[in-house]
Amino acid sequence: MKFRTLAVGLGISAAAVLVVPGSGATASIDAAPVQQRPSYVLKKYLDQKLAWKPCGDPELRTFCTKITVPRDWWNQGLQNDIGIAVSKVAPVKGKPSRVVFGNPGGPGGAGLGMAPFLAGQPELAKDHLAVGFDPRGSGDSTNVTCEGAPGYTMDARDRDAFNLDLISEASQLSRPYCDRQSRGLLPYVNTAQTVQDIDLIRQLLGYDKMDFVGYSGGTWMGAYYQTYFPEHVGRFVLDSNTDFTRPWLDTFAAQPQGFERRFREDFAPWAAKYDEQLKLGSTPRLVIRTYERLRAALKKQPAVEEFLDGSVKVSYDQNTLDNIVTGDLYTKLDFQSLAIDLAFLRDLSAVQSKAGPKAAQRKVDALTVARQQELVQRATRRPVGITPFGLPFADDAENATFTAVTCNDTEWPQGREVADQLSNRLGPKYPLLGWGMNENPCFYWDRPQLSMPVPTGKGLPVTLMVQSVHDPATNVSLATSAHDRYAGSRLITIAGEGDHGIYGGVNKCADQLVNTFLATGKAPAKDTTCKGEGIPAPTAPHSDEYREGAPLHRIAGFTKALSGYLH
Repeated sequence: MKFRTLAVGLGISAAAVLVVPGSGATASIDAAPVQQRPSYVLKKYLDQKLAWKPCGDPELRTFCTKITVPRDWWNQGLQNDIGIAVSKVAPVKGKPSRVVFGNPGGPGGAGLGMAPFLAGQPELAKDHLAVGFDPRGSGDSTNVTCEGAPGYTMDARDRDAFNLDLISEASQLSRPYCDRQSRGLLPYVNTAQTVQDIDLIRQLLGYDKMDFVGYSGGTWMGAYYQTYFPEHVGRFVLDSNTDFTRPWLDTFAAQPQGFERRFREDFAPWAAKYDEQLKLGSTPRLVIRTYERLRAALKKQPAVEEFLDGSVKVSYDQNTLDNIVTGDLYTKLDFQSLAIDLAFLRDLSAVQSKAGPKAAQRKVDALTVARQQELVQRATRRPVGITPFGLPFADDAENATFTAVTCNDTEWPQGREVADQLSNRLGPKYPLLGWGMNENPCFYWDRPQLSMPVPTGKGLPVTLMVQSVHDPATNVSLATSAHDRYAGSRLITIAGEGDHGIYGGVNKCADQLVNTFLATGKAPAKDTTCKGEGIPAPTAPHSDEYREGAPLHRIAGFTKALSGYLH
């Protein structure tokens, strides 16, 4: 999850001018008519009976089902339906008076785990039916896939013509490859279709209005649901915000600064503070130098190691390292894992350089099985050219859905020239992610004729927005931009905090405000700032359970536990 502004509104006909943020590059496009919601829903969809069955651990009290929806809501009679997986958790006692939907982000993140997660919030557990779902394309819903499509194995920092050719060719091949494998569904995996799916779930559950908690890419989904179905909007919480009032490119363009700031201003000072334990450098500058030297060493001589008695082979190169770093910046609870991995890889690389590959392998063999499993899992996180909002551990279907939604929803300037210009502009300032901004299929995407109404917030109840100031994946600038344009919104800013995904355990002040809003409808009278609670000191010994306090990690864990029950 890269970058632009729509200078002319998405009106009917007329040409629009696409401006790449921070550059003089423009591209003329022909705007399609704005796609309003369908004027009808076929009776067969409204009359379907839901067969709920228990899913996951009985202690989660979660029930799952699948509903049938049209592949294309604007052509419901084509007899090519798809399935959407839905989960629910009811209050322990009594009949729920309200329903709250949740989405973990992406876009494309499987979300069955949102039901037990939301039901675990005390203020919601009393009288809300908590609902999760896997959006079309992902999870236990009908999937799209890009499995086997060319990946970005090059070093984005290399600016020679041959390397840029490879990046461009990989980007161009993505769309036809994904489309060919996705059985015609790819053009219909977009937000306009998804919000129609959501509203059908609402109708089948029998509620006139719905509440909503959306994280990250889910803020985009929530704002568009509000735009398409304003009369059914209840209490909406948008946490870790995209700029849903502008095209996707603007949100992508803000990522490199966000990740660089998080790494340099949060992680590096924290690691330096605890240098006696972590041994990455006694100042932030030295910590960053440790990373840069390790990256250079792994690029020159990747560490190819066998894990778990030779059953898994992992190649640690500069891209593997970058994926580990960016994936661990979403929550401060992953900082210790990142520090431990950086120190291990630095030492592994040094051993390999001095004593050879066999000596490096012996260092791996000396690790416990549990530590080897952890290293394999972290090193093989599926890499993407850009970072999905909220999904550092996305699988193939989630990544394919992410690409389809972000490329299909809104216009992108097309071609290698603008992609390379953006990369050249952002790379020197924000090298952690900026150089890879041209690694994006959307610059070469043959998108459907789709123009969605721009969210404005007009005529809606209060929308509560939550945002940390050092969020890496959704830059705080996006929240302030959307807030300025979204009528009636209130913004809760978490100062001194950089976690992506706040509600549900990161900040007591924010949780109290959000819970009050969801339980009573009472929002802060004006924009509010909560103070961050700081980055905890490293623990000894380190435990994987430490990181499970992060809301998005807990949701992902619930979703994993619930997946597969509907097959």
